[in-house]
Amino acid sequence: MRRVGDRGSAVRLEVVGALWGTLEFHKQARVRDLNKDGALLEYPVPVLPDTVHAVTFEHNGERVSLDVRVRHVRQSTAPDGVVVYLAGVEFLSVPAALPELVAGLS
Repeated sequence: MRRVGDRGSAVRLEVVGALWGTLEFHKQARVRDLNKDGALLEYPVPVLPDTVHAVTFEHNGERVSLDVRVRHVRQSTAPDGVVVYLAGVEFLSVPAALPELVAGLS
């Protein structure tokens, strides 16, 4: 008779060596600048250059989702003294609603 939670009751795999994986987390970023080609985003944590991220912009209840590539990152200080990271991102795909969003912020 096996106990509940008995690890021997299911197939187990042993990993020997490096195992690559993906870690996904969601952080809010403040848009500092936005144009049709990219944006300058303020993050609370550093991001790595040349990485690709899924981003969702929300303005007046309208959402636009797209993929961006981080082109450069620099550390900065917010007006309240908190350390933030400014990331220049390039849009990899441009949804039809993006030009309207950019025009609405101008």
